[in-house]
Amino acid sequence: MARPATRIHLTLDLGLRPILGMGRMKDGLKIGELAARCGVSRHTIRFYEREGLLPRPQRTPSLYRVYGEDDECRLQFVRRAQSLGLTLDDIRELVRLEQLRRPGECRRVAALLGERIEAIDQRVAELRAFRRQLSLSLDRCKEADGDACPVVLSLSPAKLRQGRES
Repeated sequence: MARPATRIHLTLDLGLRPILGMGRMKDGLKIGELAARCGVSRHTIRFYEREGLLPRPQRTPSLYRVYGEDDECRLQFVRRAQSLGLTLDDIRELVRLEQLRRPGECRRVAALLGERIEAIDQRVAELRAFRRQLSLSLDRCKEADGDACPVVLSLSPAKLRQGRES
């Protein structure tokens, strides 16, 4: 039995333009648009998804990621939290706490921020000690009157120092 002929009607209708266009998708943003709005790369967004900081996005039939307003807000939250010095683990915990919405949420956030402040204070103390050491080394360099720099000699292995001193 013969198959009926299928007719294809070609028109100049621009009906396929939204499918082919790279602009805003009907139900959300593509990954490049979200990245541009939030000042990050596409790789960063994919990384945050893998790390559980962003939920897995919906996908179009052609498997494009589609993001909504909530995703944009979450991404901006993650970026702001990072700019405050919070680690990805800290941010993951904040996201988890926000989703649970328990009464002790604020106490846990306060504890997390307290831990971060302690870590920063410790790092500041280490940097101050390092600065003092650099300042002492600088003074030794300025006062040096020999051929060899005393700072370089103090960093050299013992055998090299002995050979230069003799």
